[in-house]
Formats: sequence, C-alpha cells, structure tokens
Amino acid sequence: MKLVYFDDWKLGVVKGDRVVDVSAAVRDIRHTGPGDLMNGLIGNFAQYKGKLEDAAASGQGVPLASVKLRPPLPKPDNIDCMAVNYMEDGTRSAPAPINAFQKKRRTPSADRATRWYCPTHRRRSLRAKPNWRS
Repeated sequence: MKLVYFDDWKLGVVKGDRVVDVSAAVRDIRHTGPGDLMNGLIGNFAQYKGKLEDAAASGQGVPLASVKLRPPLPKPDNIDCMAVNYMEDGTRSAPAPINAFQKKRRTPSADRATRWYCPTHRRRSLRAKPNWRS
C-alpha cells in the first residue's frame, strides 16, 4: 500500500495509475495538520490498515497524473541521509562503511540559506531556506 498526500493535503492510496482519497477512513485520528495525521496513522497503523484497504478498494480515485503530490511528512524534524545505501545491490563485495549525515529542520545557517553538503562530491550548494511556518 502506497500512502500519499495530494492536492490540498488529502490522504490517498495509490492504486495503479490512480489515487484514491481515503481521508474519511482516518477522520477519527486527532490531528491539527497533515504531519500530526501521518504520525497518528503510523503509530496506529495496525488499527487502520484494514480501513485504508477497504476505502482504497471501494473508491474509483482520480488519475495520478492529475494531482499534485505533497511530501509524506510535511514538517520533518530530522532528515537522515545515507551516502551509499543504494550501492548494496550486489555491486559491492562487502557492505560499505557507514557514511551518514543528518540535517535538522531548525539548523541555523548564514543569510537565511540552507547549506546542503554531500561528502562524496565535496560540493556545497546554497538554496533558499524553506519557510516551514507557512
């Protein structure tokens, strides 16, 4: 089951090339925004899995190409990045050493820019800091 947020932060399940709105199945999860809803769903997934499957099976949905997909966790506190985990599909004879870094949502940076650093490429790029409060 692929859960997505789409359009105006509606919770959906991807079914083939369509997305079915399943917001009604999780309406009883207490939340103040999409992040709280997803956290509540993750914490009680066993309870809601059947409801989500039923809602997805009974809905027709809309074409996936016609919706605007949203981030699954709208305001993540941490972003954990593993530099080489995608290379362990048989192309390496042994697992690579752990090479990870973490980006915290509220990390201060100069000139209101977020600094992304990729240790494998030794390159830095500056991007405008997202406005998390909007």
